[in-house]
Amino acid sequence: MELPDGTILMHERAPYDPVKAHEYYLRTRQLTGRRKGAPRFTVRSRSGTVELTGRELTEQRAYAAKRVNDIKNRLAELGTKLAEARAKAQAEESSSRRKARRTPTAADKSKAARESKQYREKHRQTLATKRRRGSTRKSSKSRSEADPVARLEGKIAVVKVRLLDAVAKQRALASATRSN
Repeated sequence: MELPDGTILMHERAPYDPVKAHEYYLRTRQLTGRRKGAPRFTVRSRSGTVELTGRELTEQRAYAAKRVNDIKNRLAELGTKLAEARAKAQAEESSSRRKARRTPTAADKSKAARESKQYREKHRQTLATKRRRGSTRKSSKSRSEADPVARLEGKIAVVKVRLLDAVAKQRALASATRSN
């Protein structure tokens, strides 16, 4: 290739050949877009893969660690409440057994009979109405609603599931791979 002043354009030791240069370009071209911004990280979890920037990844890791810590604290708190509820239930059960074991004396029996007679005289109309209707209401509360120990055990099971999910999320964030 000649320049306007008549000299030959050289490429290293050989003269520049534009046709040969174009063929080389066509053979070796690999078009890639411009990579903008911060590097991206791929996080794989049960819900799929997500691409995050470095800042988002550190924020997610901090949030996951805080969440796991909060859930562990809640689990410990529920564990202490459960121990207290079990101790209270056991104490109530032992006191009710002692009362049940004791047989009523003659004085207790006569006192109960007097109180029963007074109640019947005072509530004669309501008792008659109940007898006619045949209404025998039972408590609608189930065992889990009435028993604080069972209710706490249910809460603990739910919190343990949440903890497992949070730990899985934290592990997925910890094993994030760089995607570019």
